[in-house]
Amino acid sequence: MLETLLPLLLILAACYAWQDALKARERARLLSHELCAHARVQLLDQTVALQRLGVARGTDGWLHLRRRYRFEISTDGVDRHHGTLELMDGELLSHSLPLGPESPASVSNVVELHPRATLTPPRH
Repeated sequence: MLETLLPLLLILAACYAWQDALKARERARLLSHELCAHARVQLLDQTVALQRLGVARGTDGWLHLRRRYRFEISTDGVDRHHGTLELMDGELLSHSLPLGPESPASVSNVVELHPRATLTPPRH
């Protein structure tokens, strides 16, 4: 009896794992779209790719799957940058995005030096 039930249980476990992975990827895609819209950058290819899969302890003390997704964005429509986000149980743990062109932090910190003006002595 166990010999006939074991393959069925393995197939059901594989289907559950597959559905869980698809659900997590769809959640990551929606979150990356929201993050890009908020940062005013363009999400390229409208997709995310699983970069890392691991196990981490949640706030409840149990072990959960921790997934890191990678996606590509563009700040001006020409360039390509990588963004990442980490999920555990569908909750966003962290994300990384390059700064958009309108962001104050993306302004260059280089100080432009102007040539000195020649001083003319004051006329009396």
